[in-house]
Amino acid sequence: MRTPLAPSAMLPRKGVARWAAIGCLAALAALGGPAHESRAQALAQAQGAQATERMRSALVKAAFLHKFFSFVEWPEGTFARPDTPVRIGVMGDEEVYADLNALARDRPRDGRPVTVVRLLPGDPVTGVHILYVKADTTARASDVLAAVPEGVLTVGDVDSAHPRGSVMSFFMEDDRVRFGVSLEAAARQKLRLNARLLSVARRIQGSAGMDRMEVALLRG
Repeated sequence: MRTPLAPSAMLPRKGVARWAAIGCLAALAALGGPAHESRAQALAQAQGAQATERMRSALVKAAFLHKFFSFVEWPEGTFARPDTPVRIGVMGDEEVYADLNALARDRPRDGRPVTVVRLLPGDPVTGVHILYVKADTTARASDVLAAVPEGVLTVGDVDSAHPRGSVMSFFMEDDRVRFGVSLEAAARQKLRLNARLLSVARRIQGSAGMDRMEVALLRG
């Protein structure tokens, strides 16, 4: 039986290290008078809210990346054995890499161990089954995606835009992480996306042989 797609139950516990910077900002208040203290407290609160949002977003993205594997039909021969590891490459986001690495450490996916690989710009984008690319422009993301071989589920993350060539993409809506899919990109990658995955997607691009009524039915 497939597990639910919602990621909230899978999120790993965070350590206290990421809060160290916020604590340092609050400690600046002790170095000045009341005016300095007030400004430091306001800055600490603002930084704290931003840090919390970034942490939450990274966790949700990591959980989705871990779950996406179960909702994709992969080309025949992709996995040599039933226990062949799932390899997920992460480029451009250290928080997502750290969260996904912690999540995958003791959570196999459909009986397969999950290996998370940190990739840097210019690294070969081969040898992975899922590739997450965060970039500051769609052009940069598309340059990376253009070198990805068939059979790889690509997930772009570029300021709410869907990079050309990406099968999936993350974006923010109502302060929540959402994802969209491109059926045409999936077809080019020789991947078939599960109907349940499509029903949760907030945006669906392309048809890949599906008419509008079929897409509407899948989305519920």
